[in-house]
Amino acid sequence: MKIIRVTYFALATLFSVASCSKEATEPDVYDWADGKIYFRPTLSDVASSRAQDMTLDKLESFQVTCFNIPDIKEGKTSPHFENATFVRKSDSSVETAFISSPFEEPHDWPKTNGPVRFFAFSPSIEVMTESFSSDMDFDESRYFKLNKATAASTGSIRYALGVLRINPDISRQFDFVTAEASGERWKDFVGGVDLAFKHQFSQVELKAWGNSEKYNFDIAGVRLGNPVVNSTYFFADDFNIERSGQWSQGTRNKGKVEYLFTGTNVTDPNNTQNVGDKIYRISSRQHNTQASAASIMGLGGCAMVIPTKNDAWEGLEDTNIGNIPYSTDKMYFSILMRVSDVNSGNVVYPYPGNKSSMTVVSYAIDSDGKILTRLFKDDTSGTYFTDAEHQHRYTVTQGVETADFGWAAVPVSVEWEAGKKYVYTLDYSEGIGLHDPEDPEPGKLIVGQSPVEWSVSVSGWDYAEENDDYTPDLDVP
Repeated sequence: MKIIRVTYFALATLFSVASCSKEATEPDVYDWADGKIYFRPTLSDVASSRAQDMTLDKLESFQVTCFNIPDIKEGKTSPHFENATFVRKSDSSVETAFISSPFEEPHDWPKTNGPVRFFAFSPSIEVMTESFSSDMDFDESRYFKLNKATAASTGSIRYALGVLRINPDISRQFDFVTAEASGERWKDFVGGVDLAFKHQFSQVELKAWGNSEKYNFDIAGVRLGNPVVNSTYFFADDFNIERSGQWSQGTRNKGKVEYLFTGTNVTDPNNTQNVGDKIYRISSRQHNTQASAASIMGLGGCAMVIPTKNDAWEGLEDTNIGNIPYSTDKMYFSILMRVSDVNSGNVVYPYPGNKSSMTVVSYAIDSDGKILTRLFKDDTSGTYFTDAEHQHRYTVTQGVETADFGWAAVPVSVEWEAGKKYVYTLDYSEGIGLHDPEDPEPGKLIVGQSPVEWSVSVSGWDYAEENDDYTPDLDVP
């Protein structure tokens, strides 16, 4: 394993979701001197890519909590206003001005004219809540809780977004940006308050290549095992703005985030056309050099994760490997793949006739390598269904192949920081990987091959290539 560190001076951005689903009606006249607060946010621009990127043009709204500093020093912890929505004023004479949402009461400067502190974030609580399904025990009320520091010498108070969660489905994750600033009416009512938003997640992308003369690899999904999926984000305290942007090192729940390639029966978010992922193939003819390695994230895009540091999973060397059920909190990537023999074309993984020793995911794939739908097999009858409950039977038609895929794990050590992108390149020239920690035989080498080598490049969120579309070719045998 080797680490390549690359430094960029231009930070770019992550994915985004629409931060406000309502169309705001703006007043015809807006008097900047009438005491109302407004903001001028900044956010670095980015070239187009597969991902939806949050840019200033796409930042339609954000939420702000304001504290009156004199009140804080007197021991009053109630905010001047809390979780107020500010929306873009498109006809403003001031560039990129954001004003109080017309669906909420206007928010004015305190009558005391004293200094205040602003804490802003996007997307909104509403969008973050909608990112999760109703069965995930998502508690909206746990967002943005006021936390009091224990330092009696300063009496400082910290402000936090409590229990921010990462969606386990990479395709449904949201960008998370924050900003904070101080202001006073007498100097900021004309020019507005500047808000410099920063990205508080890390971005992770996996690429793959290999020049094996023994095997072909077809990839249909990715998994990040044991990133932090649940944590608290702290803003600065009221006396030390340098303490901005810290994630809690206390309760930090780990889990897994993944993306299983989707079929053409799934409609894209814009409802314009049916879209589907295409199998990524590594063979002696495709992606057979490190320079030809390409993203294996599919239409799910790059993962967004809470910054963390974690050691690599030990595999069979884990002293707890014999425990049933087995679990680990160490870091690994797992790739959903089908491995076939170059000469015979026979599938060697998932193991034919012994699929009980691994987790198997099935797909229907057309002759161009595009996934049509995920399949669920009735092992008793051999019948395929398009749902796990076996209610909707699938009939295989001419030109369509049914294919099984299994997870192959790659232990990695990580040290992710906010605002940085980590591109991991996996080399399948000599190895296939280990059985996933969730398989019945975790840590065992697949087909007895060597572990997979990997390298990582680290940068700020880099500018994407203009034609960096995910269009790998595949000839399905």
